[in-house]
Amino acid sequence: MKTTVYTSDKKTHFFQELKAIYKDIRSSSFLAYQMAKRDLQSQYRQSLLGFFWAFAPIITNSLVWIFLNSSGTVNINAASTIPYIAFVVIGTTLWSIFTESLLIPLTSVNAARSILSKINFPKEALLISGLYKMLFNLLLKIILIAGILIIYEIKPGYEILLFPFTLFVITVFSFMLGLFFTPIGLIYTDISRLITTAISFIMYITPVVYAVPTKGLFKKLFAVNPLTYMFNDARNSLIGLPLENTAFLLVAAGISFLLMLIGLVIFRKSMPIIIEKIGG
Repeated sequence: MKTTVYTSDKKTHFFQELKAIYKDIRSSSFLAYQMAKRDLQSQYRQSLLGFFWAFAPIITNSLVWIFLNSSGTVNINAASTIPYIAFVVIGTTLWSIFTESLLIPLTSVNAARSILSKINFPKEALLISGLYKMLFNLLLKIILIAGILIIYEIKPGYEILLFPFTLFVITVFSFMLGLFFTPIGLIYTDISRLITTAISFIMYITPVVYAVPTKGLFKKLFAVNPLTYMFNDARNSLIGLPLENTAFLLVAAGISFLLMLIGLVIFRKSMPIIIEKIGG
């Protein structure tokens, strides 16, 4: 039986690492697909309600805010261009996509923690497997958004052609952040709890369930939050309004993609050290 010894290599050649990552992703794409297929089948096969659980967090979160708004408990500042129910469902769906993409790297590798030190395989397969599962869930969520647009007779214009681009920016940005958190998150479990707590706070300074405030401290917090511009334009593209921050989205996409490549290299270089630590 072949024995693999993981050692720390301090010499890093960025483009060579990217080339090696690309080769490993290509060679392990089938493995990643099989892992994603197995996880999805086990997730939904033994569930009585099946695919409903893909929508359940979105629906329950939306119902809470719809109830608070309709009962007058909370006076929510929402855009008047579409019904509030449509506003909040689209927002929470986009937020669900953001959080899932953010947590993919850490949760995917954590789920395979028991085999990391026992089986030698490209660890990028875990990331790709997570992306496959996210894309499957994404299709289900897009169906939910489409249903809301149909029910409330919201007719998007040609701007809907830009929705995939806005979705790409949100996904790459969140996945990039997740990559940077993963190495330290695998060693210290506090990181995953910290991320979960931070996500809960950040949602309140993002136009998920209410629009950007017109004054006060929260207006300033919304202004410095890059998700504000991504979410506003993603929602605008769905309801027939023009994108307001096209230049920002283009810059954010480029920077996020570059940082994602750096994050992949850091992930690749740190995994042998992490496996040694968590493997005991």
